[in-house]
Amino acid sequence: MSSLLKVKNLHTSFFTQDGEVKAVKGVSFHLEKGETLGIVGESGSGKSVSSLSILKLLPPAGRIINGEIMLDDKKLVKADRSTMRDIRGGKIAMIFQDPMSSLNPLIPVGKQVEEMIKTHGNHSKKELKKMVLDLFEKVQIPDPSKRYDSYPHEFSGGMRQRVMIAMALSCKPSVLIADEPTTALDVTIQDQILKLLRNLQDEMQMSIIFISHNLGVVAEICSRVMVMYGGMVMEYANINDIFKHPKHPYTMGLLQSIPSIDQDKAVALQSIPGSPPDLSNPPTGCPFHPRCRYARKICSVQVPPTSEISEDHGSRCWLLSKEAPVNNNPFSEQGSSND
Repeated sequence: MSSLLKVKNLHTSFFTQDGEVKAVKGVSFHLEKGETLGIVGESGSGKSVSSLSILKLLPPAGRIINGEIMLDDKKLVKADRSTMRDIRGGKIAMIFQDPMSSLNPLIPVGKQVEEMIKTHGNHSKKELKKMVLDLFEKVQIPDPSKRYDSYPHEFSGGMRQRVMIAMALSCKPSVLIADEPTTALDVTIQDQILKLLRNLQDEMQMSIIFISHNLGVVAEICSRVMVMYGGMVMEYANINDIFKHPKHPYTMGLLQSIPSIDQDKAVALQSIPGSPPDLSNPPTGCPFHPRCRYARKICSVQVPPTSEISEDHGSRCWLLSKEAPVNNNPFSEQGSSND
């Protein structure tokens, strides 16, 4: 059975006055019908650029350099504007991180959702309003008739995000891309939004790409996870393997930085030292090596290949490669060998 969405060897760059910035470098993944794929990483890791590349919503300086993007076996990279207009919203919809900047402050929210529906179909004014009210009810916006004429500033952050979800679901897309949809919300509202997405996914049989920097949030909703760093996929696995058997030092660092209720309060929370790489002047070799406590000489010279741990678990790390020396390798069962 073919995947609903396939991304293969995607390379996306931004061309600035200072030269080419390679934001996404060889990203590949697939999305099955009805599943939720999490894409995790720090700011600047290439998560959002990958999703904007799928929808061809890159800013003017951005360009897809290489790769394939297939939706239901339809090629999107070279698709024309008309085709992409039909796909955006109709086949693939996106929820952005900040709903306040995504909604027009001068237009009532009901009218804004109507515009999305009108783009992908012909309906009477009466039908449009009923569809919007039904959507508001579906995403649990209280008193939909009254809220239809409200402006974005009259909504809380959680309610604005519900409006964005209603807009995204208005044309019943096959794929929903949620780009850090809970980041600006408090934990109670965050939990409500996650539960809402899960319920809507079950009801509408959607596939979801959930983008986040927070592995704890991803654990609540995703079945598979892809960890990105420096524009590359560092590790991918199902949710259980990522949490119980992480193989990449970056994934381990992210997991160790998650607060726990039962952790020893006297012990400081661990963090990953250093900062994400400057993509305009990236390090040679593995992009994570300047921050990796296990890094060795080969890590600073060559980009590691992806090693397959199992059929659905892979990690881009020299510590797992048969081509690399295993001396002091924390993942090696041998413990030591030739350097």
